[in-house]
Amino acid sequence: MTSRHWVLVNRPRGALKRTDLERTSRPLLLPGDDEVLVRVLYLAMDPAIRGFMNATGNYAAPVAIGDPVRGMVLGQVVRSRSTTLSEGQVVWGFGSWSDYVSGPATQFHPVSLDADFDLPAYAHVLGTIGLTAYYGLIDIAALAPGDTVLVSAAAGAVGSLVGQIAKIKGASRVVGIAGGAAKCALAVERYGYDSCIDYKAVEDLSGAIGHALPNGIDVHFESVGGAILEAAIDHLSKNARVAICGLISRYNAAHAEGGPSNLWNLVVKTAQIRGFLVSDILGRSDRTVAMLEVIACWIKQGKLNYDVDVREGFDTIPDVYNCLFKGTHTGRLIVKIADPESPGGG
Repeated sequence: MTSRHWVLVNRPRGALKRTDLERTSRPLLLPGDDEVLVRVLYLAMDPAIRGFMNATGNYAAPVAIGDPVRGMVLGQVVRSRSTTLSEGQVVWGFGSWSDYVSGPATQFHPVSLDADFDLPAYAHVLGTIGLTAYYGLIDIAALAPGDTVLVSAAAGAVGSLVGQIAKIKGASRVVGIAGGAAKCALAVERYGYDSCIDYKAVEDLSGAIGHALPNGIDVHFESVGGAILEAAIDHLSKNARVAICGLISRYNAAHAEGGPSNLWNLVVKTAQIRGFLVSDILGRSDRTVAMLEVIACWIKQGKLNYDVDVREGFDTIPDVYNCLFKGTHTGRLIVKIADPESPGGG
């Protein structure tokens, strides 16, 4: 048996090109002791993957030339030599752009399937994206009732959830930033933002933020960086908290951009800025299970909307991935490459 892989053959300069990758087939690696073989059903398209392709990596080691591109997957265990994961079980975890992934059972997290949700939900709101939004806003940014909140990429996978969770938890005003009138309308009409700033249409982003939040920002949730982060820092309130889960503006940059020039405002406002990784809590199963149970409850109560943009086909992966940086997708972008087999399907 063989497995298809998209492997890295060149370090991308700027946007990922198809010539930076090669589609290969390799013999299937069967699991060893305490390992499992997972058939990949859905591949998550995450901006951070672009950083893994650089020679320096980012928060994970770089993908070696000739190795499959790495990313989050939702799959089904088809062979198990583990006492913790059974064959047929649906799992999510860190895998690769491949048909099959073989690795330690600890690399994957079991999915408690609920008839109210289809499988793509577990690659989004009931997986790492939901955890990123919840953990970043509640634990890292310490959202409190009455806080004012600013969220970049407000119509994106994480941002669309952050704005809604902020409202659920009692924020007094939640403002988003997105690119284009359609995305801003989506942020307000579907994701519950009080208002949304179209950064592509305003000449003075800092001024627009000041107008939308005249009393300042208590919590800023950041995933873009660059000029957006700098403009947000201009308007921090006393003891504000900034949570950073990504810096998408840097991932395709040919040259490193300069940092915000107004960091002194953190001192003036005695504000905190903190980056975080959702992987920090993935080993705490009790905590992650509790978070996901709360999120599922909000969805069932009609308090939390989510959107999954599912594309299909293994050969489409490189082109679909670049949709992340063109803004030609809605919500969480994933690629379906297989259907589950019974048992464990959905």
